[in-house]
Amino acid sequence: MPCPAFRHQASTIRLVATVAWSVAVVVSITGEPVGRAAEPAAEDQSAQLSPKEIRDLLNAAQELLSEGKLGKAAARVAEAAQGIEQIAEQGGKPAALRGLWEKCRSLRNDLELEGADVSSIPLTPLKVSATKPVGKPAAATAASPAKPVAKPPPLAAAKPAATFTGKVTPILVRHCGGCHIEGRKGGFQMVSYAGLMKTGMVQPGQGESSRLVEAILSGDMPRGGGKVPPEDLGVLMKWIDMGAPFDGTDPNAPLGALAREATAVAAAPPSKPVVAVKLKPGEVSFAADIAPVLVEQCSGCHGATQPESNLSMVTLERLLRGGRGGAPIVSGQAAASLLVKKLKGGSIEGQRMPLGKPPLADDVIATIVKWIDQGSKLDLLTPQTDLETVASAGRAQKLSHHELQQVRFKAGSSLWTRVITDEKAVVIQRGDVLIVGNLITARMDKLADAAEAVDRRLRDDVWGPQTPLIKGGVVVYGFAKGYDLSSFWQTVLSDERPKGVNAGAGVSGDVVYAAIVPTAADKDDATADVQALLTEQMTAAALLGRGVPAWFARGAGRGLAMKAEPKAPLVLAWRRELPMAMQRCGSPADLFTGSGEPTAMAVVGGSFIAAMMPNPSRLETLVKQLDEGVAFEQAFATVFRGQPQPLFEAWLAHAVAKGPKRSGNPTP
Repeated sequence: MPCPAFRHQASTIRLVATVAWSVAVVVSITGEPVGRAAEPAAEDQSAQLSPKEIRDLLNAAQELLSEGKLGKAAARVAEAAQGIEQIAEQGGKPAALRGLWEKCRSLRNDLELEGADVSSIPLTPLKVSATKPVGKPAAATAASPAKPVAKPPPLAAAKPAATFTGKVTPILVRHCGGCHIEGRKGGFQMVSYAGLMKTGMVQPGQGESSRLVEAILSGDMPRGGGKVPPEDLGVLMKWIDMGAPFDGTDPNAPLGALAREATAVAAAPPSKPVVAVKLKPGEVSFAADIAPVLVEQCSGCHGATQPESNLSMVTLERLLRGGRGGAPIVSGQAAASLLVKKLKGGSIEGQRMPLGKPPLADDVIATIVKWIDQGSKLDLLTPQTDLETVASAGRAQKLSHHELQQVRFKAGSSLWTRVITDEKAVVIQRGDVLIVGNLITARMDKLADAAEAVDRRLRDDVWGPQTPLIKGGVVVYGFAKGYDLSSFWQTVLSDERPKGVNAGAGVSGDVVYAAIVPTAADKDDATADVQALLTEQMTAAALLGRGVPAWFARGAGRGLAMKAEPKAPLVLAWRRELPMAMQRCGSPADLFTGSGEPTAMAVVGGSFIAAMMPNPSRLETLVKQLDEGVAFEQAFATVFRGQPQPLFEAWLAHAVAKGPKRSGNPTP
């Protein structure tokens, strides 16, 4: 709310303006000065409301609204609106009716914001007929001839100092954006200048009596304890008094975009793309030291959906882009960065951050300051990677294998609880693999035995006996039913499980997981099928945890499974499906973008990678390079002597030429 002195001044202005306006209305409508009785209207107008009666109705409606009696208030406003229309139709002067009409519209908007039915309140633009004047006009004499009123110059002729794009938009976005620009609280939204003017919250030329200003002066807006400083309110009133002109090029342009242009900080966004770099000794790690703080302290208010102040911190890219207040980070200048000012709580507009939580410890803020002063560098993954994954990668780099295993396995059990809320899981740990599921005890034991055997074989054949599949271990989820896997898919991936897919692998925060619905236990070859599924998904999980593209991780998993369990019924089915899958897989680019049909892509991708790896040694070399910090693209080109898409196209042409009998294992 404005300071008391400012509110007293505004109230005084409003009182004086109201008295003067009331006198003007009486003189203008009746044609007689105050204190002189107007002549009675004609008999056919005996039922017509007078301006005073209309004003009384509107005042009564205001009282009823404040008491929460919305229906009665709406009825009074409807009656007043009809009275205004009657006077206008009989030739009432628009200048005199304008104030009553604006008050009526203001009350109608208030009622609509409170959820009242306002469909019975007419608010058509004033149209005045010259056929029947109301009352007796003052006689024009030779001594006092009627003077023509000069037409004011158009408002667009001069660009006002209180510009909408440069001054007003940032104020509206800063104080009203969360509820009425990004959202539609109370049914009121103003996404653009045109949208704002359609709401009726601004009455051009009437800064003091506009509903927008009244809501601020009364303290009703903004909600949530925020305040509009007197200087901002003054800019709004000045702009409205000048006629609320628009000085931009597109009145339908989003206010958020206009505000960002107007309030952009001096520091321009990076001229070149942000990429992960190797840190020098002593430099702060964004992944290990900064991202975890942002996830824990800021993600609640600055997430992906309707973030506060339009500032999202779901990725480093979104953080650097900034929000309504401009860019929060000035790289190399922590003292000038809004993020640091907000965390310290000094020399800022608004409240200290994080909102509703204790202030960050001094050493944590000092670490953030140091990171910004060092150039706000990214050290792991990409600026588009969600910060939760970046923070997990930072922990994976910082912690020992056994420390990280505790983190991963605890998070793995918690993830089950989040997915299957009404069923307690059976949890079994076998070395570096945690098995979590809702199978019966005997089947859980068999699943644990199979997972342990696959882990051992992959380490012996590919990773090396002393090297875990991935630092911190893998969580294997075993689901009794397909719909349990569907629930997992929806919760973790925010998507429907693709038809025909009974297993998956991925990374969710600290959890590197393989999820399967095991083959029925009563089949003689169930063990071979389960081991094929586990080989496929555990390999994919270990590679996805290293940040490789999904097409390669899943293809390598399928390829290793085909070599490890060549006689398993599941593997034989994969091979039989290849000719049909090649017809359904679409263009070669579909494999690498993940836009193809999932089951077809799995069959084709697995056969492609199997052909590229006649033995596991190539994958072993690739994994070693990845663990040494070599980028996947470089490691792939070195190991396979080429780029993925040309190699895939060559393999595909060879596979089609050879036919279905040999297409599962051609040499490119």
